[in-house]
Order: sequence, then structure tokens, then C-alpha cells
Amino acid sequence: MAKKNGKSLPTASNMAEKIAPAYDKGHEAEERRYRAEDGLRVLQRAEECRRDKKLMADIKKLAKEQMKALGKI
Repeated sequence: MAKKNGKSLPTASNMAEKIAPAYDKGHEAEERRYRAEDGLRVLQRAEECRRDKKLMADIKKLAKEQMKALGKI
């Protein structure tokens, strides 16, 4: 930590620690809600893909191609 005239100067991390507790509570709940909504959209999209036979065939073909490419590494 930098010092000036024998006193420690505040750093970004020190200042963040002082304001973080109030910010974190609301932010954490908001972030969890966002992640839950995003996860739900992912699961809904996955179900749509599973129901589409032609799309699933294309997905499986692509997955095999990528597995083959990864096997070369």
C-alpha cells in the first residue's frame, strides 16, 4: 500500500471493501435472479432442440465432427 506522510493511502480494493457489504446484498440477489432466468431460457431452448428431430441429427453430426477434431490434439 502506498504511503504519504506516513499515512496509508486508500486503494481501489480498500475502498471497495468499505462499500461492498451494502452493495453486495442487493447485487447478489439480483445476480442470482439473472442467472436463474438465464438458466431457465437455456433449459427451454434445449427442450426445443430435443423435440426437433432434424436439428438433433445436425447437432449430433456436428458433435461427432468436433470430437474427431479434438481427438487430433
